[in-house]
Amino acid sequence: MNKLLDFIENHKFGIIITLVVHVFLFIYFQFETYKEPVSYDSWDFRGKNIEAPDDIEITPDQIETKQESELLEEPEDVTSFVKNTDDNREKSMEEDMKYTSYSEDPSKNVKEYESEVLKELNEGKESKESETADTDVDDGKEEKESKEEKESSGNKASEKAAKGKTMVEYTLSNRHPLDRNDWHVRNPGYTCGNVNGTVTVRIKVAQSGNVVNAKYVPERSNNADACMISRAEEYALKSRFNYDGSAQSSQEGIITYRFVYR
Repeated sequence: MNKLLDFIENHKFGIIITLVVHVFLFIYFQFETYKEPVSYDSWDFRGKNIEAPDDIEITPDQIETKQESELLEEPEDVTSFVKNTDDNREKSMEEDMKYTSYSEDPSKNVKEYESEVLKELNEGKESKESETADTDVDDGKEEKESKEEKESSGNKASEKAAKGKTMVEYTLSNRHPLDRNDWHVRNPGYTCGNVNGTVTVRIKVAQSGNVVNAKYVPERSNNADACMISRAEEYALKSRFNYDGSAQSSQEGIITYRFVYR
């Protein structure tokens, strides 16, 4: 016990200084770590019904574009059929039907073409050449009748027209796809990536049925990019329609292509 008292007596100044330093540090860190309260204004309920001013400025980036609104819409059902906009048949959405863009007798076009060929062969021919030509025509007639039977059995028109939007629609008065086959009005609708769009092309068709000119119509198109325009004009020129000797030398029509992302 005496040793402890002697130690305190000998080091009393050091002990006092140590206690003072610890008390000072304790008080200092208490003030340094103290956070001031955040003052805020309370909500004044009396102003909750005040109308917004009329001079609020809306910037262009705050306006929803047509493309943005289309992304939020449910995708529309578009079938891959070819549709004739002048078709007056009953519209249907039966899934098991093979829709076509025409409704007339498939043999009609063959007979018209045959009579025109016969007329041309018989005009201005010598009697002997005419006899030879008649023999050749008879042989050709048999071949065409055989072709007619195949077309009648393998490419018959559907009783009803496709309802709703299709990927290809055309308007060409009193004309139909070559050989009554919609394949001749080709479909480029899946060839332009991940964008939906509609392109209308104005076409000129010769009596032979070949498309001799195709031009993009911007005012009747929607969200069309360079790829869609190029493909639409290219595929329009590939289209083939029936021969019509009574048609204009350059008959005008339109083809509308819908490009679909899938």
